[in-house]
Amino acid sequence: MPNDTGGSMLWRFSANNTHLYPGALLRSLDAPGESSLSAGDELMVEFSDGMAVSARLLQAEPDAAVLQLPMYRTQRNTTVAARTWRIVPGGEAGLMRVQKRLPTV
Repeated sequence: MPNDTGGSMLWRFSANNTHLYPGALLRSLDAPGESSLSAGDELMVEFSDGMAVSARLLQAEPDAAVLQLPMYRTQRNTTVAARTWRIVPGGEAGLMRVQKRLPTV
């Protein structure tokens, strides 16, 4: 179950790569529950190289959400620019798929 951080929730996800791109997968690390993603929620994304980044949901609907990811560095010290992504359900419980990159807000 995600943590309540005073009105917004903190969700934990793992990514299947060191960065996001259209088609990348995000798998929830939280136990399934009755809560759902909401605008303003924080996502702690752990990438495949072990680096973790705190991101924020700008919008959340049942069929899509907008994820704002800040600039970060991979374990190999590669800089990944801040990006905004549209994410959609990935076809199974707890799985989200990056659909496309959006203009950075």
